Amino acid sequence: MSGRAVFLWVVLPFVALSALALWLTRDTPAHAVAVDVPAPPEPSRPPPLEPPPKPAGTPSRTATPAPTPPPPPEDELLADPPPGTWSREEVRVALASVQPWVRGCLADASVRNPGPQTVKLRFTLEAKGDRGSFQRGEVVESTLRDPFVLACLLDALADAQFSAPPGKAPLTLTQPFHFRPR
Repeated sequence: MSGRAVFLWVVLPFVALSALALWLTRDTPAHAVAVDVPAPPEPSRPPPLEPPPKPAGTPSRTATPAPTPPPPPEDELLADPPPGTWSREEVRVALASVQPWVRGCLADASVRNPGPQTVKLRFTLEAKGDRGSFQRGEVVESTLRDPFVLACLLDALADAQFSAPPGKAPLTLTQPFHFRPR
């Protein structure tokens, strides 16, 4: 083999693969840089139309808009589990087991997607012996459009295990996870 062939078939691919490996394993920045972006001006609204006159004898009602509720806390369930299946405490233990991994996925996403994020996941809690696991995880709704982060969340569900009472029937839940970067 000539020197040129060794260079083309051995040295050059080795250097290229080494450069690729270094690039893929590089350290990401510790904190995202926050940039204040001015809010866009509010579009002008046409003046409100006068309401039509009310017929005589009809009591007038003033509609007050209902205040928007604050977003639920990170570990709040959408609904109570059905009676006879899993207790709230058992569900809380299950969610606590996956919480660090979910936070890790969402913290990684905050570098590329700054601001608060919400992901709603549907999954089934199943008890096998004294261990429980999350099955059939799926993303129901998300403010993130990053497929890698969503895959990370589903992998976190698939890998998480927790202590569970034996003999519980499977329970399917939909749970929101909220992330607010600090």
